[in-house]
Amino acid sequence: MRVLALASALFIVAQLGAQNCALAADITVYSPGIINGPLRKLAEAWTAETGNKVTFAGNNVGRIRTAVSTDAPGDVVVAPTGDFKDFSPKLASGSERPLGRIIFGIVVKAGGAHPDISTHEKFVAFVKKAGVLAYANPAVGSLTGGMVEEMLKRPEFAGVERRPIKGMIGDAIVRGDAEYGGGAITEELMAQGAEVVGPFPDALGLHVDMSAAVLKVSTAPKEAEAFLHYVTRAQAAEVWKAGGVIETPAR
Repeated sequence: MRVLALASALFIVAQLGAQNCALAADITVYSPGIINGPLRKLAEAWTAETGNKVTFAGNNVGRIRTAVSTDAPGDVVVAPTGDFKDFSPKLASGSERPLGRIIFGIVVKAGGAHPDISTHEKFVAFVKKAGVLAYANPAVGSLTGGMVEEMLKRPEFAGVERRPIKGMIGDAIVRGDAEYGGGAITEELMAQGAEVVGPFPDALGLHVDMSAAVLKVSTAPKEAEAFLHYVTRAQAAEVWKAGGVIETPAR
């Protein structure tokens, strides 16, 4: 009798486990590399709590825009807030919400010099003295790289070499592609062996506000909405802040 009772209990446990696995969902999140550091940490925590798996796709803004416009299979889109006006027909009604602001910074290899870039004048003097500033290549879809490139075309940066690089800017600086790089602080914080010198001065106006929404084509809209709720709840604020994403200032 005891053997039969144990066998029955094990069968019930196995059945419950199978049901839980069947209830778990996989969602695909289109998000650019500039926000994936903190977003992946939150996704891992959500998966641990719910059993739902998150697959990241897109990796840069250009590919994400293409995916959304062509109704590529997916559940959540994360992108610059300015893109959501165009995305509107592709989004589940009422699902859009802000994630935060990504500021720009200067990155150097660990142990490198940390010049004073606290004001516009000091920042310009630093860049001109450095002579070269690297940034993610806009030709392959890097939004932030394109913003840095446009900044360097301003008259005050005349004579500075503009150096687009492959991949994330922090990784490029660690490789030795240049002494200094500029771009999204979120990317710079993800690079092992790199250090953030400091943020660009506010006067330069370089930042990216990010938002997220559920896609109409989602095959798991409830889970997608639950994921967005999880990553935007108050308890997630410290993860975003540690990853270089600050609260979007009120207008």
